Amino acid sequence: MKAHDISIRAVNPNEATAISAMVHQSFLKLAAESWEVEAQQRFLAESGPEALGGKISAAAYAIGAFFGDQIVGFLSMPVPTRLGMLFVHPSRLRQGIGTKLWESARTQLEAEFPEVRTVELNATPYSVEFYRATGYVPISAQFIRSGARAIRMACWLPARALGAELPH
Repeated sequence: MKAHDISIRAVNPNEATAISAMVHQSFLKLAAESWEVEAQQRFLAESGPEALGGKISAAAYAIGAFFGDQIVGFLSMPVPTRLGMLFVHPSRLRQGIGTKLWESARTQLEAEFPEVRTVELNATPYSVEFYRATGYVPISAQFIRSGARAIRMACWLPARALGAELPH
Protein backbone atom coordinates (compact mmCIF):
# COMPACT_ATOMS: atom_id res chain seq x y z
CA MET A 1 0.00 0.00 0.00
CA LYS A 2 1.27 3.46 -0.91
CA ALA A 3 0.03 6.92 0.08
CA HIS A 4 -1.66 7.27 -3.33
CA ASP A 5 -3.84 4.24 -2.46
CA ILE A 6 -5.26 6.20 0.46
CA SER A 7 -8.33 8.38 0.21
CA ILE A 8 -8.91 11.28 2.57
CA ARG A 9 -12.44 12.41 3.39
CA ALA A 10 -14.53 13.99 6.10
CA VAL A 11 -15.72 11.58 8.77
CA ASN A 12 -18.99 11.60 10.65
CA PRO A 13 -20.09 10.48 14.12
CA ASN A 14 -21.52 7.24 12.70
CA GLU A 15 -17.93 6.12 12.02
CA ALA A 16 -16.79 6.76 15.60
CA THR A 17 -16.67 3.08 16.60
CA ALA A 18 -14.18 2.15 13.87
CA ILE A 19 -12.19 5.34 14.34
CA SER A 20 -12.03 4.82 18.12
CA ALA A 21 -10.77 1.26 17.70
CA MET A 22 -7.99 2.44 15.38
CA VAL A 23 -7.05 5.36 17.65
CA HIS A 24 -6.90 3.02 20.66
CA GLN A 25 -4.65 0.53 18.82
CA SER A 26 -2.27 3.31 17.85
CA PHE A 27 -2.27 4.98 21.25
CA LEU A 28 -1.68 1.73 23.15
CA LYS A 29 1.17 0.66 20.88
CA LEU A 30 2.92 4.00 20.43
CA ALA A 31 2.14 6.51 23.16
CA ALA A 32 0.64 4.91 26.25
CA GLU A 33 3.90 3.61 27.65
CA SER A 34 5.13 7.12 28.53
CA TRP A 35 1.85 8.05 30.29
CA GLU A 36 0.73 7.25 33.82
CA VAL A 37 -1.99 4.57 34.04
CA GLU A 38 -4.73 7.03 35.07
CA ALA A 39 -3.90 9.27 32.10
CA GLN A 40 -4.03 6.27 29.76
CA GLN A 41 -7.46 5.29 31.10
CA ARG A 42 -8.72 8.87 30.79
CA PHE A 43 -7.54 9.09 27.16
CA LEU A 44 -9.17 5.76 26.29
CA ALA A 45 -12.46 6.91 27.83
CA GLU A 46 -12.29 10.32 26.11
CA SER A 47 -11.63 8.65 22.77
CA GLY A 48 -14.22 5.90 23.14
CA PRO A 49 -16.92 5.68 20.45
CA GLU A 50 -19.53 7.84 22.16
CA ALA A 51 -17.13 10.56 23.29
CA LEU A 52 -15.33 10.54 19.95
CA GLY A 53 -18.63 10.81 18.07
CA GLY A 54 -19.38 14.01 19.98
CA LYS A 55 -15.91 15.37 19.27
CA ILE A 56 -16.30 14.63 15.56
CA SER A 57 -19.65 16.46 15.51
CA ALA A 58 -18.21 19.51 17.23
CA ALA A 59 -14.84 19.61 15.40
CA ALA A 60 -13.84 22.44 13.12
CA TYR A 61 -12.28 19.74 10.93
CA ALA A 62 -12.34 15.93 11.19
CA ILE A 63 -11.03 13.66 8.45
CA GLY A 64 -10.09 10.06 7.99
CA ALA A 65 -7.61 8.24 5.80
CA PHE A 66 -9.07 5.14 4.20
CA PHE A 67 -7.61 2.18 2.39
CA GLY A 68 -10.73 0.96 0.64
CA ASP A 69 -13.33 1.12 3.39
CA GLN A 70 -10.82 0.52 6.23
CA ILE A 71 -9.90 3.49 8.44
CA VAL A 72 -6.11 3.75 8.65
CA GLY A 73 -5.73 7.32 9.92
CA PHE A 74 -7.67 10.07 11.69
CA LEU A 75 -7.16 13.78 12.23
CA SER A 76 -9.35 16.07 14.30
CA MET A 77 -9.11 19.78 14.99
CA PRO A 78 -11.55 21.00 17.65
CA VAL A 79 -10.80 24.59 16.55
CA PRO A 80 -8.81 25.81 13.54
CA THR A 81 -5.80 26.71 15.69
CA ARG A 82 -5.39 23.37 17.48
CA LEU A 83 -4.64 19.90 16.21
CA GLY A 84 -6.35 17.67 18.75
CA MET A 85 -5.74 14.19 17.34
CA LEU A 86 -3.69 12.69 14.56
CA PHE A 87 -3.40 8.91 14.64
CA VAL A 88 -2.31 6.34 12.08
CA HIS A 89 -2.93 2.62 12.45
CA PRO A 90 0.28 1.06 13.84
CA SER A 91 0.55 -1.35 10.89
CA ARG A 92 0.45 1.61 8.46
CA LEU A 93 3.19 3.81 9.89
CA ARG A 94 5.80 5.43 7.65
CA GLN A 95 3.63 5.16 4.56
CA GLY A 96 2.85 8.88 4.23
CA ILE A 97 -0.63 8.67 5.77
CA GLY A 98 -0.02 11.09 8.64
CA THR A 99 1.60 13.58 6.30
CA LYS A 100 -1.30 13.26 3.86
CA LEU A 101 -3.78 13.91 6.68
CA TRP A 102 -1.90 16.98 7.91
CA GLU A 103 -1.42 18.39 4.39
CA SER A 104 -5.15 17.98 3.72
CA ALA A 105 -5.96 19.81 6.94
CA ARG A 106 -3.41 22.53 6.23
CA THR A 107 -4.80 23.11 2.73
CA GLN A 108 -8.32 23.34 4.14
CA LEU A 109 -7.21 25.73 6.88
CA GLU A 110 -5.43 28.02 4.46
CA ALA A 111 -8.53 28.11 2.21
CA GLU A 112 -11.28 28.40 4.84
CA PHE A 113 -9.50 30.15 7.71
CA PRO A 114 -6.90 32.47 6.14
CA GLU A 115 -6.68 34.40 9.42
CA VAL A 116 -5.18 31.34 11.15
CA ARG A 117 -1.42 31.73 11.24
CA THR A 118 -0.38 29.16 13.83
CA VAL A 119 -1.60 25.69 14.75
CA GLU A 120 -0.54 24.19 18.08
CA LEU A 121 -0.63 20.68 19.52
CA ASN A 122 0.63 18.55 22.37
CA ALA A 123 2.90 15.89 20.88
CA THR A 124 3.69 12.61 22.58
CA PRO A 125 7.42 11.89 22.81
CA TYR A 126 6.96 9.25 20.10
CA SER A 127 5.41 11.72 17.63
CA VAL A 128 7.82 14.67 17.92
CA GLU A 129 9.97 13.71 14.93
CA PHE A 130 6.90 13.23 12.73
CA TYR A 131 5.60 16.67 13.63
CA ARG A 132 9.02 18.25 13.06
CA ALA A 133 9.03 16.71 9.57
CA THR A 134 5.65 18.31 8.82
CA GLY A 135 6.61 21.85 9.83
CA TYR A 136 6.01 21.93 13.58
CA VAL A 137 8.63 23.10 16.07
CA PRO A 138 8.77 22.56 19.83
CA ILE A 139 7.65 25.57 21.87
CA SER A 140 8.14 23.88 25.25
CA ALA A 141 10.28 21.32 26.95
CA GLN A 142 8.70 17.96 27.69
CA PHE A 143 6.16 18.17 30.50
CA ILE A 144 3.72 15.95 32.36
CA ARG A 145 0.17 17.21 32.78
CA SER A 146 -2.37 15.06 34.59
CA GLY A 147 -0.14 12.05 33.97
CA ALA A 148 0.21 12.60 30.20
CA ARG A 149 3.70 13.26 28.85
CA ALA A 150 3.88 15.81 26.02
CA ILE A 151 5.85 18.50 24.22
CA ARG A 152 3.97 21.60 23.04
CA MET A 153 4.60 22.27 19.34
CA ALA A 154 3.46 24.86 16.83
CA CYS A 155 3.32 25.21 13.06
CA TRP A 156 3.52 28.75 11.71
CA LEU A 157 1.58 28.34 8.46
CA PRO A 158 3.14 31.31 6.56
CA ALA A 159 6.61 29.75 6.97
CA ARG A 160 6.18 27.55 3.91
CA ALA A 161 5.25 30.40 1.56
CA LEU A 162 8.06 32.54 2.95
CA GLY A 163 10.66 29.78 2.60
CA ALA A 164 11.15 29.93 6.36
CA GLU A 165 10.37 26.35 7.39
CA LEU A 166 13.11 24.87 9.49
CA PRO A 167 14.90 21.78 8.16
CA HIS A 168 13.93 18.59 9.95
